[in-house]
Amino acid sequence: MKILVVDDSALQRKMIIQIIRKAGFQDEVLEAADGQEAIQLLGTNYKDIGLVLCDWNMPNMSGGEFLEGVGKVPQVAKIPFFMVTSEGTDAKIKEAYAKHPLLRGYIVKPFTPEQLKEKIDPVLKTMI
Repeated sequence: MKILVVDDSALQRKMIIQIIRKAGFQDEVLEAADGQEAIQLLGTNYKDIGLVLCDWNMPNMSGGEFLEGVGKVPQVAKIPFFMVTSEGTDAKIKEAYAKHPLLRGYIVKPFTPEQLKEKIDPVLKTMI
């Protein structure tokens, strides 16, 4: 299985990928800098992607728009999806869950590697 990391910050993507590696996941990690790029990667790899980690604030297509679109496509709606974002207000969290009822979690930046690992580890263990 593959993991898709969607964040406009290359540094954030690199940090998240390092945490994923430390959690024991050694398969391929796909990267996208915005929702549009993520849609393309998801479209060609959806059968192989087992987890999506996505930022909220990105150019071209926001994480919220991407999340909403993913939630409407049955082939990809059940892929475990986590928002990883600095948008931590109750309103944004509620909005995220409204856009995609099967959202697995919401991780607010800044976070520690341990906090991210704790949230995604149960999903990663089902993939390994």
